[in-house]
Amino acid sequence: MAADRGGPVDEVLDAPARAAYRARLAELAAELDEAEQWNDSARAARVRAERDFVAHELGAALGKGGRPRAMATDAERARISVTRALRAAIERIGRVDAAAGAHLARTVRTGSLCSYHPERTEPARPR
Repeated sequence: MAADRGGPVDEVLDAPARAAYRARLAELAAELDEAEQWNDSARAARVRAERDFVAHELGAALGKGGRPRAMATDAERARISVTRALRAAIERIGRVDAAAGAHLARTVRTGSLCSYHPERTEPARPR
């Protein structure tokens, strides 16, 4: 399940809200036509401003191809923040000690879980 992995699970706007925005855009188009036919420039300007606002909000909630944009969960945002912080720290370490930075860049893994997988340079000795 996506929620278990911390991935995006919710849509920015649900289907009823998208339908309401689209219906309002259709109403505004009709209002704008009427205002222009009656030469009511003040009303036309107000309708255009609302139409532009509604269109912008709807566009922000949709991704490529008009598909609903997904919203990241708190866990996903935390995972991304931790990954960025680790990568930045490893980069800073690499500026001071290139070998240590290269080692950490190769052996620290991020994702759903963060882990360190050291490289074996010599065979493990039996105990």
